[in-house]
Amino acid sequence: MLPVAAGAAEIVDRGVASPTLVVNSKNVALVSYTAHGVQRHVLYWGAVDWAEKFSRDYSGGWKSKMADYKRFSNSCKMYTGPQLPFQIAACDAPDGSHWALQQWSRLWKNYGGDSAPAELYISHWRGDAGELAIQTDYSYHGKHQHLWGSFTFHNKPVFGTKWTKQGVPMDKQGRNIYVDYLTGPTWRRVNSFLTHPPTAGFCYTFADHPASSPGWNGQGTGDAYRATAIGPGVSPLVQTHFAPPGPYSTTTDDVANAQQSELLGGDRRCRID
Repeated sequence: MLPVAAGAAEIVDRGVASPTLVVNSKNVALVSYTAHGVQRHVLYWGAVDWAEKFSRDYSGGWKSKMADYKRFSNSCKMYTGPQLPFQIAACDAPDGSHWALQQWSRLWKNYGGDSAPAELYISHWRGDAGELAIQTDYSYHGKHQHLWGSFTFHNKPVFGTKWTKQGVPMDKQGRNIYVDYLTGPTWRRVNSFLTHPPTAGFCYTFADHPASSPGWNGQGTGDAYRATAIGPGVSPLVQTHFAPPGPYSTTTDDVANAQQSELLGGDRRCRID
């Protein structure tokens, strides 16, 4: 069974090939896949939306929930939920809730990384996925490109209250925002950073860094950007794409600063200028 870091959603495994998803009439999901040269079958049940984790059976002792995974009866219908990034499979359970598998490389190195083992995630939720809202402007009076925004699920802010000095969540609701930049055909990692209590707001200034990979100058080198976040509880990964800010002007900067003050006012972790 794969260790899962604090704050992470439900990771099935790494290095997965040919994953499939079926769900029976009792809302028990069966995920089958190959990893590390072995065919695996895992049962998931008992969690939805904000719930912290699934009950699961990695052992193959199917009699605890099902007689035999080979006779597992699929009752899942065509998926009608929101569009998801990195989607591998998705369907609607008989009660109308959504199940999905997503495969994503979370562990890219900051400041230019573009490779790491992919992780397979499973989620179960109702209604809409989370909302990752991002806007761009400038900080330090036009010196650096800057982004800011918030992360919510079902209109509630998603944030934790404990983290390491490196920004790794230490509680179950803490979440990082992972930002990538597009250069030519290749996506590369910019950085990752926490959402902040109590608003789930966040901010980031594009700047140089000694650990940067070749080609990263910290000044917003991307042709386009995207941000990805792991949903709270057992909800899905979400993503938003955004463009660099336009030319700097004091007028647009003043408007953006006022908007940030409304969302992030009092947040000492975010510079507003």
